[in-house]
Amino acid sequence: MKLFLAVTAFIFAFNFSALSQEKTFTFKAQVFYKNKTLKGATIEVLEMGDLVFETTTNGSGKFQFELEAEKEYIVEVSMENMRLKAIWINTKRTQDVKTKIPTFAFYVHLEDEEITPYDELSEIPVTLIKYQPKKVEFYMDKSYADAVKNKKKEDQRE
Repeated sequence: MKLFLAVTAFIFAFNFSALSQEKTFTFKAQVFYKNKTLKGATIEVLEMGDLVFETTTNGSGKFQFELEAEKEYIVEVSMENMRLKAIWINTKRTQDVKTKIPTFAFYVHLEDEEITPYDELSEIPVTLIKYQPKKVEFYMDKSYADAVKNKKKEDQRE
């Protein structure tokens, strides 16, 4: 009987700890400047404006981080004298996924800092990465990136 209770308690504890663990997803990226990898770029991951992770790129310009399910993040990539790039990552609609979602890899290209009358546009995320349930993977939403480009062009014409 004691053995039965011990096994039951172990199974209950194991299942409870598995349920309480947050589901996370791995993202990795590489930063470039003028088609060369960029060592030492600063990466800040923000959730609702709060810093949740910070790192710098390695000698190959690479970095990696994990994000929790059902949240939205802004990833800011910066380096002194270069224009900050912000990337919006949405992990909504992922909590009930039963299979492992593959690591999502992407590239960031930094540019020289330019002082323009449209500097507030640099704070707009340049792209959106979100989950696609039908394919069980994250993807880069090109329609969002195209809308941002069009907005920048429109504002510059005014």
